[in-house]
Amino acid sequence: MLLAAAKYGYLNAKVRSLRSRKLTEEDHHFLLAAKDLPTCLTYLATTSYSSCLPEFEQEIPELRVLERQLARPLLTHYAKVIRSLRGAKERAVILALFRRFEAENLKILLRALFANLNRETVSHLLYPIAHISTLQWETLWTCTSVDKCIKHLPPDIFGRPLQNALPQFEAQGRLFPLEMALDFSCFHLLWQAIYALGKGFNRTVTKNLLALYIDIFNILWVIRLKIEYQLPPEEIVNYTIPEGNMISLACLNRLARAQDITEFIHLLPHSFRKELSVINDWGNIDRCFEVYFLQSLSRIFSGQPFHIGIAMAYLLEKEIELSNLITLLQAKAHNFTIEKSRARLSWQLTENTYVPTS
Repeated sequence: MLLAAAKYGYLNAKVRSLRSRKLTEEDHHFLLAAKDLPTCLTYLATTSYSSCLPEFEQEIPELRVLERQLARPLLTHYAKVIRSLRGAKERAVILALFRRFEAENLKILLRALFANLNRETVSHLLYPIAHISTLQWETLWTCTSVDKCIKHLPPDIFGRPLQNALPQFEAQGRLFPLEMALDFSCFHLLWQAIYALGKGFNRTVTKNLLALYIDIFNILWVIRLKIEYQLPPEEIVNYTIPEGNMISLACLNRLARAQDITEFIHLLPHSFRKELSVINDWGNIDRCFEVYFLQSLSRIFSGQPFHIGIAMAYLLEKEIELSNLITLLQAKAHNFTIEKSRARLSWQLTENTYVPTS
């Protein structure tokens, strides 16, 4: 414990300091109660997100532009966490977690190349990651084709998986195989970094956290491929991520073949079924899983604090906060009622109801 405290004491203090800047229950109340999008943004300007909000006295910015600007605090916190880590192996874990944002930007780049769009056309969709990423983005954006872009990527990060998926992309004439290769690569890099930590409590916490993340990712991905893309069950399983904890390949196969939502929920492990017992609509499942995951992340902060998992848990928690915030802003832009907006927010299900003082 003393050695762990010496190694992770500063990280623990830094993470808890950053976590104190999260939106509070009071913030949630007033953001939800705002009568429209301008009022919501005006209140948001009084929170920790104020520094990334543009001036909008005359015109409200487009939501798709605003969404990426609101990601700046999260990515700034990634940089701060990385700087607070002493060990190269620990930094590798957080950098591997960060690679998901590089992957999302690469997806935008590949889509632009595929559709013959220039950088300016899609720049508003890119995450602001230049202060962390080591990829040669300026070079990548000068590429004139998908295969040339892939050749400029480091083999040990995204290059090799994309090269392997290139024949499938060329045969199908769609980007889906490349995008899935990027997702697989992110999880592979995470597992590599976590196993490199060696045996012990540090690896156990992060391993369990990632395994739960993968379980939930796979369940929601099966639903998306089943409902939105209407892929056959045997194809769906090929696009799931290995090495989850509670959801086996056999279970994923059964989920892909479920005839309706009732059967789907019944096939899940007991701990998941409990959370979904009142769900009767496919669209509400992701929110319930988000609540389950948030509660699991929260428990990490009440346990032994000296490990890299606490940084990983905070960054994932912050990411969900951002997702909820964007969902709320979208609801305000569409003039949803408070009740309809609340139904889409996982933070409303993880905290007690705030009661304003009179």
